[in-house]
Amino acid sequence: MVPGPPTGIQLPGPGGIGPGRGSGVSQTSRVRALVAEHVPDDLVVLVTELACSEPGCPPVETVIALMYPGNPHQFKLPKAVREVTADDVRQVLTTQEGHEH
Repeated sequence: MVPGPPTGIQLPGPGGIGPGRGSGVSQTSRVRALVAEHVPDDLVVLVTELACSEPGCPPVETVIALMYPGNPHQFKLPKAVREVTADDVRQVLTTQEGHEH
């Protein structure tokens, strides 16, 4: 038996989470492209949308992972992936990391 996600976290299906969401794949690809403007071309960038029912956790958040070899970075935006803007990406990368790579 393969274990599921940790308690309180729901992983999205192929279309993402929530009504009116559009294609989850196209939205994550859009955000990945926004991130790619600020990182090296060969860096692996992962974008996912998670639902959380834990106290104090936003109902939906977008997680961006930059897979630097031996030193991955993770950033969280407290909104659905379809709501993430270029300004959100720029701000989270510069604010949480201190500078862009």
